[in-house]
Amino acid sequence: MNSTRSTIQRLLAQLAIVLVAYFLCRVVFIYNNISTFDFNSIGTLVLLFIGALRFDVAAVLITNSLFILLSVLGTPFVSNFYYQRILKCIYITVNSLCIVLNIADVGYFPFVHKRMQFDVFLFLNGDKGTDFYRLLPSFLIEHWCLILIYIAIIYGMIKAYNKTLAITNVVKQSIKNYALYMLTFLATVGVSIIGIRGGVQLRPLSIIQASEMTEVQYIPAIINTPFSIINTISQQRLTLVNYYANQELSPCFTGIHTPKTITPFTKQNVVVIIVESLSKNYLGFFNGQAQTPFLDSLLGKSKVFSNAFANGSESIQGIPAVLSSIPSWQEEPFIFSPYNGNKITSLANLLKPQGYSTSFFHGGSNGTMGFDSYCKLAEFDNYYGRTEYNNEQDYDGNWGIWDEPFLQYVANTLTTTPQPFMSAVFTLNTHHPFIVPIKYKTRFKQNGHDMLSCVAYADYALAQFFETAKKQPWFNNTLFVLTADHAGPKLDDIHNNVLDYYRIPIAFYSPTNTLAGIDTTVANQIDILPSVMHLLNYKAPYFSLGKNLFDSTCPHFAVTYREGIYQYIDANYCYQFNGQTGIGYYNYITDSLFVHNMYATSIDNTNKANEHLKKTIQVFNNTMINNIMQLSTPK
Repeated sequence: MNSTRSTIQRLLAQLAIVLVAYFLCRVVFIYNNISTFDFNSIGTLVLLFIGALRFDVAAVLITNSLFILLSVLGTPFVSNFYYQRILKCIYITVNSLCIVLNIADVGYFPFVHKRMQFDVFLFLNGDKGTDFYRLLPSFLIEHWCLILIYIAIIYGMIKAYNKTLAITNVVKQSIKNYALYMLTFLATVGVSIIGIRGGVQLRPLSIIQASEMTEVQYIPAIINTPFSIINTISQQRLTLVNYYANQELSPCFTGIHTPKTITPFTKQNVVVIIVESLSKNYLGFFNGQAQTPFLDSLLGKSKVFSNAFANGSESIQGIPAVLSSIPSWQEEPFIFSPYNGNKITSLANLLKPQGYSTSFFHGGSNGTMGFDSYCKLAEFDNYYGRTEYNNEQDYDGNWGIWDEPFLQYVANTLTTTPQPFMSAVFTLNTHHPFIVPIKYKTRFKQNGHDMLSCVAYADYALAQFFETAKKQPWFNNTLFVLTADHAGPKLDDIHNNVLDYYRIPIAFYSPTNTLAGIDTTVANQIDILPSVMHLLNYKAPYFSLGKNLFDSTCPHFAVTYREGIYQYIDANYCYQFNGQTGIGYYNYITDSLFVHNMYATSIDNTNKANEHLKKTIQVFNNTMINNIMQLSTPK
């Protein structure tokens, strides 16, 4: 009996050590990303840590299941030196890996605004390109303090573990004692299962249930990285939903666009410029801090949608959204989801039958983020990356070719491309590690966040691109679209609008000055494709989840998805939905920090948002699952 009690006491102490380590990781995570979270009181923070314990217990029990099993079954061998060494090796190895994931997420979170999920391992096997291994050294150097924190936590964990070994009380073994061991084992398994499930509720604990314990913006703080990764292993497939009968879906919600224009099709060239991490709030045009004289001038001559949002928070999500109207409303980015072999609509395959040459330009290493694979699926004729550029003297040492020379390469290549053409250009350097070419280090230096210098450099690179382009015969017959793949990092510790993590510019520019003015219509990336087709007077039916921004007959709104929560954004309000019920309703105009949740008192006001969102989710899920996001194979 004493031996069994000692085993349980020792095991509980050892698991408690890991929970303390998780607690410390969460403290570091919140402290280093404090500008993301607006804790309006100490009580809110305390409740968050209490709620987080449920997720930590689940993660610790899952990852330490083998250690728990061997610890309990090995009670008769508690004094065996070699058996204890094996247990210690398992314990330290498993929990060191879990702690390193938690600590690594401290630095990774600012780029994606969510905890790491299972798809992060696609960086390791090369499916998302080889940038991970190339950038790892600079990332480690920049975050050296996190390495020290990690070492300190592991050192403390090992020291504490060694002290638990003193909790030993060996007695003579007997059949009676062995029966007690087995009962203890079965009880431990039962308790562990309950802990892993997060309780005795009907459904096991999942990320989405974090929304029941805290506000949506706090979800990354309440969960932990191992739990997030484990929880997303099995959440890769969508489920069919039928909130409404098909006949209840108006033409605005079916995804099928049937143009009614009688104006002849305009064979304008189309150039979609996607600027890496270009938050709307960086630009001087929107009273931002960056020096962007060229973009400010360009936007002044463009049709600008000033209330525009990204549909995701990663480049791998933004590119399909912009070019194919495929948002990231699932756990996996489309490119790495089970549906990445689906037939899809894209600007390229809609315009190729009209005689267009199509191309995609990105100065990154070929294979990065699977962009080249996506381009094949989207039926672009040509992909131009770092390999095709073929001049390593212009390599930035991190991601690929510097924007200025690569954009000149784009302009010159387009000049040799048969017209009409449709080209997507994805820039590179407004990105961590936030550097500019050495020759421009002083010229674009700005006080504050290093991102400001990168944005100023990108502005200059784009100015040089347009300076070259306007001398080309194709320039005046070209429709330019300017947007971003996703929003960039915050520039300071000031608490901004929660939705700033998704605010981007969306603008349409014509050298003939036929497009101009500021439009406050809510827009998102998936609206770009149907808006371009409208401006070209495209006549054939096609599929797109977006709305034509130049058509006021359909409701306009934006939808984002993160960690199981959908956000529906209209002109004034943000409605949050967890797939089953509404959980939040905020006036983001007057309550930019999402402090006052009005859902409980405004259920009637959410009816329209709930209806629009459910119809949108239904069409997205069902068309993705049934592989019908393309009306017909373009010829």
